[in-house]
Amino acid sequence: MIGIDPKTWTQVSPLLDDALDLPSTERAAWLDRLQATRPAIATILADLLAAHDRVADSPFLQTPLLTGSDDAAGATVGAYTLEAPLGSGGMGTVWRAHRSDGRYEGAVALKLLHLSALDAAGAARFQREGTLLARLSHPHIAHLFDAGVRPTGQPYLVLQLVEGHRIDTYVEAAGLDVEACLGLFLQVCDAVAHAHAHLIVHRDIKPSNVLVDASGHATLLDFGIAQLLDGDGGTARPAPRALTPEFASPEQVRGEALTTATDVYALGVLLYRLLTGHHPTGQGLVSRTEHARATVERIPGSASAVAMAGRRRRLTGDLDVILAKALEKSPADRYASVEALASDVRRHLRHEPIAARADSRVYRLRTFARRHRTGVGVAAAVTLALAGAAAALWVQGRQSARDRDFALQQLARAEATIDLNQFLLTDAAPQGRPFTAGDLLTRAEALLNRHPVDPPDAPTVESLISIGTQFQSQDEDGNARRVLSRAYGLSQQLPATHISTRAAAGCALASTLARGDLDDLSRAQTLVDAALQLLPDARPFVLDRVRCERSAATVARHAVRADDDIAHVTTARRLLRESGLGSPLALLDAELAMAAAYRSGGRMTEAERAFRDGWAQLRALGRDRTEQAGTLLNDWGLALMSLGRPLDADRAFAEAVTISQADATGASVSPMLLLNAARPVLELGREDQAVTMIERSIEEAVRLDDQVVQLQALMLLAGAERQRGRLDRAAELFDRAEAQLRQRLPPGHGAFTALTLQRAVIATARGQLTLARSLADDALARAEAISPQDELVSGALLRRAQIGIAEGRGDRALEDATRAVDAEVQRAVPGVLSSRLGRMFLTLGEAQRSAGRDAEARSTLETAVRHLEATLGPAHKDSSRAAALLADAH
Repeated sequence: MIGIDPKTWTQVSPLLDDALDLPSTERAAWLDRLQATRPAIATILADLLAAHDRVADSPFLQTPLLTGSDDAAGATVGAYTLEAPLGSGGMGTVWRAHRSDGRYEGAVALKLLHLSALDAAGAARFQREGTLLARLSHPHIAHLFDAGVRPTGQPYLVLQLVEGHRIDTYVEAAGLDVEACLGLFLQVCDAVAHAHAHLIVHRDIKPSNVLVDASGHATLLDFGIAQLLDGDGGTARPAPRALTPEFASPEQVRGEALTTATDVYALGVLLYRLLTGHHPTGQGLVSRTEHARATVERIPGSASAVAMAGRRRRLTGDLDVILAKALEKSPADRYASVEALASDVRRHLRHEPIAARADSRVYRLRTFARRHRTGVGVAAAVTLALAGAAAALWVQGRQSARDRDFALQQLARAEATIDLNQFLLTDAAPQGRPFTAGDLLTRAEALLNRHPVDPPDAPTVESLISIGTQFQSQDEDGNARRVLSRAYGLSQQLPATHISTRAAAGCALASTLARGDLDDLSRAQTLVDAALQLLPDARPFVLDRVRCERSAATVARHAVRADDDIAHVTTARRLLRESGLGSPLALLDAELAMAAAYRSGGRMTEAERAFRDGWAQLRALGRDRTEQAGTLLNDWGLALMSLGRPLDADRAFAEAVTISQADATGASVSPMLLLNAARPVLELGREDQAVTMIERSIEEAVRLDDQVVQLQALMLLAGAERQRGRLDRAAELFDRAEAQLRQRLPPGHGAFTALTLQRAVIATARGQLTLARSLADDALARAEAISPQDELVSGALLRRAQIGIAEGRGDRALEDATRAVDAEVQRAVPGVLSSRLGRMFLTLGEAQRSAGRDAEARSTLETAVRHLEATLGPAHKDSSRAAALLADAH
């Protein structure tokens, strides 16, 4: 018996699964590669594999097992004679066979299962359960005729022989459109629902288990095999061999109890694959461990985002929502049954509202319009005319003069926005050439400029506010500032009774100015304070107060007042909830603002959870291909970066970029998003790609006169050049960045601390260790003055520990590294892996070795490897370094 402690087993177990998945002829080379980086682990695996081979070759099997070899043709299995092998898989081999005793004339499929699929006490139960499963009768389920166990202990199944192709191969070869794919999928759903009604769960639904014949008839195979191997009905423990990692549900991977929801998840994966050709957790996964980790941790991208161009529009909306619900990580959040999933697919095909979508009136009207296109146009015109007349009568007959005037102001504001949007959607688009949102907004602004109103009126100001706000949402700060400054100036000429418009102009301008220098930030605070003081604390002005509270939060965020930021967002959310005036989208927007405030305030765990929940809600509302979705993914990616999860952040940013792209050139992607998307790329060691992305963001920022992005890009580019070893170029860029930072930020801002740490790294790389230590000491003092709990403190301690290692002062390095790890652990979420924590454990391990504490170093480096490989990938230089140090420590 090989003795392995629990900690070592957590490293060995997934690698053993990978090794057993390999053909025996490839295992030696695989072990040799592992020996080079992790010799201790490789030695343990070699012993385990040798023990496995000894058991497989032992004489306790009195009769050899039958396999897929042609040599077994003619052999008898129970009452059946094998004819020819049809295929093999992880659970066994399948043969074409016929019944030898003449009781059944046709051919059958006989599946010989691996002996390991059944324990010693299971033979009688296997045969008994096979009889029960044979009672299943459905046109889309391959009938199970018989089940038994050979004298050798090898289990076998006798199934209906189905002539056809795998469902994914059939869909691709036949070139089926979306509707045809859904029709085929519904056949599979009917089969699964039938078995669930008989308390049987499949647990291994995948393309190879669904065959489609030439007539388009789908048949589900292997139903109930997991039940036979396990013996539990309904909710059951998972059977180890009845699991395909690529199609397993999160609860299967975690070893939790399984229900019919497990099959709902697998059906979601199958449908996603049929409609897009991709797996929902992404491509490039090879090992069982990678698939298992992705299933539990990765959030599936929307189907419309990964589908080929011709299908994206067709999948956007209902189908994205249906797939998202079927693929929820928690079984409780999925469809309650396969029938519920199939019902939504059928509703979608009939252009009816699906149950998974929010039950909004707008959505139901839109689906109604799809079914009744002809009558809707005429009815809409009549309805609008009647609504307009009714509104006029209501205003004139039911309100006091003051209320009437206020209602008319609000109506004018709404009409101004409607007119602007109608112009953008129907009149502004240039003919015969591509255009961006910025192009349309520029045309709208030009239209207003050609027809000035003197004196200015509220509709003109509202239109300018709308244009300026949309410019800001496109990160076109220069255009936004120009338009909103004009709107604010005109608003001051309006009569004092136009409270809402005047406040809206001030708050909108404040949001844009907050992104500027210190003088702009001060003016922004003055504007938002005045607007909030102007607005009465009365119900008619609730939505105006909500918008201004949000602007106040933006100002506080840029002024680095996290508590004020969160307080203003909390107030805005409370007003919206208590008033009952918030639409589902407005309430969602308030929640996302709360997530952004948490992120800005350094409360990353709460922020990440809020962004994850917001993404699920956004998908449920069918808005995961919108600008709002892109903003959410961008902010979520930043939170993930702060939590030390660059692989996950990279996927979030990539999805945001996909949403933002107008065409293959990516011309419509904002410079800030391009810059943020470069951050995880650089973190993951793809420096050249990161530099290209940063330079693109700088070009766009210069074109749009976005000073904020230009400065941030300069800092990141300097870091990238340092990482590429171009130290002089990096130092020059950092000097330029510092000069600009001093014009924009207060002296105590954390950006100066980060800059000092970067210079310490450059000095260390140049061998200037005395200078490096002085810079690190300065950075630590700055960070502790800001907040003793700030992540910059642990970052400064980490840098100082690395300098101590370079100096050969192990005890000093050990003290700093221990403090850095302790500080980071206090902020980290227990059990969540982080690249930041991984790097700190790596430095601590090096410090322990430098101080002669080899035994402690081994344990620390094992932890570092686990964190780094999970968050940066095994090939990353830091992961490889940690693994090499660990191997050397054994």
